[in-house]
Amino acid sequence: MNPRPINQLPASLVNRIAAGEVIERPASVVKELVENAIDAGATQIRVEIEDGGTTLIRVTDNGHGIPPGDLGLAFAPHATSKLQTDEDLFNILTMGFRGEALASIGSVSHSRILSRVSSDDAAYEIFNRGGAISDPQAAPGNIGTTIEVRNLFFNVPARRKFLKGQATEYGHIAEMLQRLALPHPEVGFTLMHNNRSTMNLPVVADPVERLLSAWPDEFHEQRLPLEARDAEIWVRGVIGLPELARPVAKYQYLYLNGRPIRDKYIQHAIREAYRGLTEPGRHPAAILLLTVPPTDVDVNVHPTKFEVRFKDSGRIHGLVLSSIRERLLGSDLTPNATLRADAPAAERMDMQEKLAAFFKQMPPVMSTGNLQDSGFGIQGSGIQSETSTRFDSAPPILSPQSSALSPNPTPEPRALTAISAIQLHNSYLVAESDDGLVIIDQHALHERIMFEELLARLTRGPLESQRLLIPHVIEASARQIEMAGQIQALLMKLGIEVTEFGPTSLAVQAFPSFLERLEPGEFIRELLEKGEQELLDLHEEELLHEVLDMMACKAAIKAGDPLTPQEIEALLARRDLVERSSNCPHGRPTTLRLSLRDLEKQFKRTGF
Repeated sequence: MNPRPINQLPASLVNRIAAGEVIERPASVVKELVENAIDAGATQIRVEIEDGGTTLIRVTDNGHGIPPGDLGLAFAPHATSKLQTDEDLFNILTMGFRGEALASIGSVSHSRILSRVSSDDAAYEIFNRGGAISDPQAAPGNIGTTIEVRNLFFNVPARRKFLKGQATEYGHIAEMLQRLALPHPEVGFTLMHNNRSTMNLPVVADPVERLLSAWPDEFHEQRLPLEARDAEIWVRGVIGLPELARPVAKYQYLYLNGRPIRDKYIQHAIREAYRGLTEPGRHPAAILLLTVPPTDVDVNVHPTKFEVRFKDSGRIHGLVLSSIRERLLGSDLTPNATLRADAPAAERMDMQEKLAAFFKQMPPVMSTGNLQDSGFGIQGSGIQSETSTRFDSAPPILSPQSSALSPNPTPEPRALTAISAIQLHNSYLVAESDDGLVIIDQHALHERIMFEELLARLTRGPLESQRLLIPHVIEASARQIEMAGQIQALLMKLGIEVTEFGPTSLAVQAFPSFLERLEPGEFIRELLEKGEQELLDLHEEELLHEVLDMMACKAAIKAGDPLTPQEIEALLARRDLVERSSNCPHGRPTTLRLSLRDLEKQFKRTGF
């Protein structure tokens, strides 16, 4: 077979290929045109579309416009006013800079540019019919630029047939415009679809007001402001409380120097900051605006400019992680219990009667006095007083007194006078608070307490370990045996010694002292089985947290375990001495708050 000759592709085909990289769907056109309008200094941008953008996209702005002499270059490939020298490529301060967008759009549509600069009395227009460009002509028009894109992909039927229905394509456009508008409160945005107004974002003085427009109204009261600096790097925005986390990252927006981006390092930092506060697989709500020196980031990685490359991604990751984590740890994250106002009358009456009955059975206020006189002991994994027989076979871990697993040798007990608490269904604790009451999941709270105390104990060295007189031998696959070897250093830090015991088994030689009521072989077997599914891909810190989580969950008191009043008070005393006590390590809430105002509403007290 004879070799084919090398041919230089015609400009029209080159532009269509480029269009395939830049223009994926109508929303891509809107993105490019709106970014150009922002770069042009516009304070008002109006987007009009028909039939989901397939028939018409029109973007009108009041920016500085395009001089008539430059209109002929507007549709030319690699023609831009945003780069003048080679050095400018490494100091990008604008939304766009490649000079490819208009050439690509014009090559796959019927396009028109109408523009007027302030020094001219008339506007000028130019047409592009799939790559055939007209000469500029005078036309009536206001200062600024209007770009019309009709019949998108008319000459690329293969691309056009992959477009979705009107509603879907409109949804992508609305989401794209919203995403572009968030970091620009100084610009007003309007979206029209089939001559109907569907979005109106006026200019606002408070940047947070613009950011919150991306979230449902019910999110607005469940957010925390965020601002942190590291030399010349600035992180600001809003983050949602843990209960706003969703199965998809719909309410997570990331920006770099005003440009919407996707970045795996920042996304990972957000997940890590919420670790233990949200359930696995759920995505926190967050809107983050990063300001970074342009020389510290490469935005010329992908034609759509959504992906960037940081000079020091670890520094960015650390700043995002620490700023969000510190903001969360410094806030009361206890979610409010909600009472349905729209429930049927019979259901509301039943609930009110149950609430009334509950308060009638509340015991007298328990004055704890000095809990150090109550004889609580610290040995291992439960909550215990001298009068308790519940955990006779399981040494305790939790008490207001000093603990081998406590970050502080002798923490001061929280004053619990004037607090009453009872246990419901041997699973939940109900206690008074300053503004109502709190309902506590006893297992979730104890699990969080144990997790944090174990984590703090590890900062002082490996956990106390006890050698087993008879090793616990478990069957293991070749992959599990290999995995045990890979995580051996971590296991030793946790007081666990596992050795190979033949070609198909492992032997547990030592186990943490405080986990006496756990069967070592069963724990290691479950750990390795879980590791086969998900743990091997985790970073070292994430893996440590996962194993500590398993330990805390196994050793904590369970739902259904009855507690004495002294044990209840000991558990409550530790609640305010650990971080993130509002959620268990799995992310489930440990506590719900029911305010006095909500109670009075339910009982229809005067004035509510």
